[in-house]
Amino acid sequence: MNRAFSYFTFDSLQSSFNKGELYLLAGIGLWVALIQISIAAAQLVLATLICIWFVLLNRGRVHWVSLPINKPIALYAGLSLLAAFFSFDPIFSLQESRKLLLLIVPYFLVSTINQTNHVERLVWLLIIVADLSAILGLWQYYFQGHNDLDHRITGFMSHYMTYSGLLMSVSVFALSQLLFGRKHRVFLFLSLILILTALVLTLTRNAWIGIFLASLVLIYLKDKRLLLLAPLVVASITLVLPNHVEHRFGSLIKPDSSGWDRIYMLRAGVSIVENHPWFGVGLNNVGDVYPIYRIQEAPDRANMHLHNNIMQIAAERGIPCLLAWLWLMIVCFIASMRRFLDSKHDPNIQGLAAGSMGILIASFLAGLFEFNFGDSEFQMLLLLTIAIPWMVSNNKRAVES
Repeated sequence: MNRAFSYFTFDSLQSSFNKGELYLLAGIGLWVALIQISIAAAQLVLATLICIWFVLLNRGRVHWVSLPINKPIALYAGLSLLAAFFSFDPIFSLQESRKLLLLIVPYFLVSTINQTNHVERLVWLLIIVADLSAILGLWQYYFQGHNDLDHRITGFMSHYMTYSGLLMSVSVFALSQLLFGRKHRVFLFLSLILILTALVLTLTRNAWIGIFLASLVLIYLKDKRLLLLAPLVVASITLVLPNHVEHRFGSLIKPDSSGWDRIYMLRAGVSIVENHPWFGVGLNNVGDVYPIYRIQEAPDRANMHLHNNIMQIAAERGIPCLLAWLWLMIVCFIASMRRFLDSKHDPNIQGLAAGSMGILIASFLAGLFEFNFGDSEFQMLLLLTIAIPWMVSNNKRAVES
């Protein structure tokens, strides 16, 4: 544990950074930690860092980095703005489009961080904060009565969906470091158990699906023979699950009312897209039009979104914008996969690339049942994740030069 915290000591960084750059790196670390604690504080710190970054760009202290995601990000952002402009409530939609500013995050990170060990420190920081968040979640579960569908654990977050999405993502990082890295494996194993326990107790099925299938992929990449242990692990877990958690797992096979509601939401979404195929109904306007398209059998009369990234983006921004978003996800996944395959002799880079790839898989799969891309906390962590292949590639170019 102490060795894990030694990653963040001033002396270990001083040799490779001057004082100003150290402050910037410390600010990035603070932002990364706050993602799982407070969205308001995280956004404030990020805004401050971006302002400093623009000043450094202007002074030539850092340089803008062109990335393979330039075109899909520009297309996604441009089509989102058009969707807002052509919506039935342009002012509201344009206000909601401020989240597009987060798309600058990968460029900020790649131009600022160019050493693999610094990326590793950020990942370790995410894991340590997730441990604390998981402990808080367990306290809420056992001592504060947050142990049913109406009262779920939330950790530091205000909503269990956000909490479970963050735990899902960080647990993928912990697993990738455990499988492919060579450092602090006992600490990583204990962290993984702690985070996954809290994740299970959130009763959030989309996150369960995401972490389960992403874990299978990472385990296969490590050694496909390990997959033979998967049925034994699953059987062992089911033996110790509380009854209400076991019942929740069962609803994955036999949908309950909320499961059927998601199916009805998809049908409503198809109708919205059929009527508004090019620019959708506008950013965050789906909730306003949902009662018009609601399927009669749907149990909930109102829904703010369609609980599916693909359907939600198509409904509120149009099919062209959805294709741009899918293009972005594919480019990011290919970059992570290539970085993983190119780094077989470097376990540090391989672990980071595997984590990036795994989180993209988990996020996409979980996003088939939840609009997680619309969650600012989750989106910030995802944008940090997709920057990793180019942050460690930056390191390689620096070494080669």
